[in-house]
Amino acid sequence: MAASYNTDDVHHVTNEVFDSIHDAAAPATIDSSSSALLHPKEYYSMRTVHFTLAFTHLGYAGAQILARVASVDGVNQYMFSVYRNLIAFVFIGTLAYYVERSAGSTPQLTFSSLCKFNLLALTGIVGSQQLFLAGLSLTSPLFTAIAQNLIPIFTFLLAVSFGLEEVRILRRDGIAKVLGTIICIGGAITVSLYKGIVIIQTKKLHSTNCLQLEADQYTQPFRNLATIYGLSSPLVEYKINNYHLGIICLLLNTFSWAVFLTLQMPILQKFPAPMTVNAFTYMFGFIQVGLVGAVWEGNLKFLGFNFSSSGQVIAILYTGIIASGVNYVLQSWCVQRAGPFIASVYNPLQMVLTAGLAVLILGDTVFLGTLLGAIFIVGGFYMVVYGQALERRLKRDSALTSKSLAVPEKIQVTESLISNLERPLLGSNNLQV
Repeated sequence: MAASYNTDDVHHVTNEVFDSIHDAAAPATIDSSSSALLHPKEYYSMRTVHFTLAFTHLGYAGAQILARVASVDGVNQYMFSVYRNLIAFVFIGTLAYYVERSAGSTPQLTFSSLCKFNLLALTGIVGSQQLFLAGLSLTSPLFTAIAQNLIPIFTFLLAVSFGLEEVRILRRDGIAKVLGTIICIGGAITVSLYKGIVIIQTKKLHSTNCLQLEADQYTQPFRNLATIYGLSSPLVEYKINNYHLGIICLLLNTFSWAVFLTLQMPILQKFPAPMTVNAFTYMFGFIQVGLVGAVWEGNLKFLGFNFSSSGQVIAILYTGIIASGVNYVLQSWCVQRAGPFIASVYNPLQMVLTAGLAVLILGDTVFLGTLLGAIFIVGGFYMVVYGQALERRLKRDSALTSKSLAVPEKIQVTESLISNLERPLLGSNNLQV
C-alpha cells in the first residue's frame, strides 16, 4: 500500500534541514563589542583550542618551577597561599562581576550556597594547595608534575563510588577503565619505592633536587605544634623520611583535588555560574589558609611579605594571576568549545614541560624509577581516557539508533530526498575541522 505525504510538510522539513546545514557550515563571526565568553556556541578552529591548551599547561609548569624556587628561597607556604588566592579572588571576582553578573546569569546567594563554597575551599584550596606546596618542597617539580596525573584516576574512583560514573567490566570500555586505573596505581608505587640508576643529571651550583640532597634526612611533621602548644604525644614524636613525607603529601594533594572536582559537579548544577563559584572559593580559601597558618605558626607574623625577594614576589604574582586566574579562564574556554575530553588529554603535557624546565633551570636529576613510573602513570591515564571516550561513543551510537527507529516514516523519506540533494554540494573535501 502506497503511503501518501503532505507536500507542505516535505517543504517545511527540507527548509529546516538546509537552514541547519547553512548554520553549521558558516564561518564563525566574532562580535568585537562583546566578550567571547558570552558566546560558547561560536565555531572556532580546533588549532586554536589545541594551542590554548598547550599554552595553559606551559603556564602551570612555570608555576611549579617558580613555586619551587620560592620554597628554596624560604617562603612561608601559608603566606604564599594566602596572597596567591587573594590575587586570584580579585582577578576571577572582577571577571565574574562583568561577565556573569552583568549578563544576569548569577543565581541568588543562599546560606546553603556559601556553605558549599566553604567546602570547595577546604578541599580545593586548603587541602590541595598546602599539601601540594609541602610535597613540592620535599621532593621535586618533576615528581610533583608526575603525581598530578593521578588526579583523574582518583576522580574516576570517587565518581564510581558515588554512582556518577558507571563501569561495565564485561565491555571494552569498562576493561580499559579498570586496567588503566591499576596501571596508574602501579606507576605511583614504582615512583615511590624505586629509584634506580640516573638517567639525566646536570651539574648545577644550586641544585634543588631533594631526591639527591635530602633523601637521608628525617623530620617530625608535627614538631612545630609541639613547640608552640606544648603537645607531647607519639604523633608529635613520630619521625619520617623527608622524601616519603613528600610523596604522602602529594598523594593526599591529588586525592583532595579529586574530591574538589567531584563536589563541583552537583554544586554547579545548583549554582550554574562557574566564575562566581570559583571567586567565592578563592575568597573563602585565603581566609581558611590564614586561619590554618595562624594555628600552625602560633601567630600572624607569617603574613609579613618580603618585598626584597624578587623570587617570592614573582612567584606569588605569577601563580595568582596566571595559574589561578588566566589559565582557569582559558581552560574553561577550551572545555566550552571542545569538551572536557580534549582538555584532559593534555594533562601529561604539563609533566613533560615541567621535567624539561626542572632539568634545564633547576638542575634536577631524573632516575630510572621516576621515568618508568611516569610512563606507567601516563599510559594508565590515557587508557582510562580511552575507556571513557569509548563509552561515550557507544552511548551516542545507541542513542542515534533509538532515535532513527523512532522517526516517522515520512520524515525518513524526506531526509533521504534531502540527502540526495545535498550530497553533490557538501562533499567530504569541502568540510573543515
